[in-house]
Amino acid sequence: MTILVMLAIIASACGTAEASPQRAEVAPSPTSTSTSTTTSTSTSTSTTSSTPPTTIPNPHETLTAAARSSVTSLVAYDSPNGERISLPFQVPNPHQFGGPLTLMVTEGAKDDDWVKVQLPIRPNGTEAWIPTADYRITSTVIWAEVDLSTTSVKVFSDGELIQESQAAIGAEETPTPIGTFYVAAKRLNPPEEAHLGTWALVLSSFSETLPSFSGGLPVIAIHGENDPDRVLGEAISNGCVRVSNEVIQFLAAYVPLGAPVIISA
Repeated sequence: MTILVMLAIIASACGTAEASPQRAEVAPSPTSTSTSTTTSTSTSTSTTSSTPPTTIPNPHETLTAAARSSVTSLVAYDSPNGERISLPFQVPNPHQFGGPLTLMVTEGAKDDDWVKVQLPIRPNGTEAWIPTADYRITSTVIWAEVDLSTTSVKVFSDGELIQESQAAIGAEETPTPIGTFYVAAKRLNPPEEAHLGTWALVLSSFSETLPSFSGGLPVIAIHGENDPDRVLGEAISNGCVRVSNEVIQFLAAYVPLGAPVIISA
């Protein structure tokens, strides 16, 4: 079947609750492709409920899978050596926001021929299998936790707390999605998008209340804030998590692609 490639305008669900929905908070890279079609080999799909089932086998060491240069876009399967699943939109390699297409492994070992991964698509938490021959499998002992009840962000390394800060989170009508996700891309924001702070860590999740944002998919991110005294500790965004520029620079430097981001109520 043919599926629509929806990467022409992918925007984040960030911004304040009062912001115009026409203002993109995380814009696509200049290399993003225009709308086109592609063909999958199967109509088999993998879906989840609004509460993602993703678990981390060992939160002190998470495997990550970075696509090799020979991979042009994400291809995933319903089981090892199974049928190729149909994706709701194309996920390119390199990632549209920069860096290699990277996935978080949720089942399997480094030397396995196949591993189960979380996919950066809708529904949030969707999982499928990939052949490890197409990826570089590494591991990280770093992960982040976002506690919506305390509007805080914590970063751990091998169980040791290495960073903690206040954050702004999604407003009541556009809440930050709850679940275990991962860092899918890192983006150094250009000067014309100073309202996003210095960096954005694009997550594998999407808003669960906004069907679209600024003409594209409502991607969730953790990003900087130029006026932290005004917003940190508040529930005001369209779903993204905001931290000070000092903290987002720390996260961009120390939290690798594929690292888990656990968001709890």
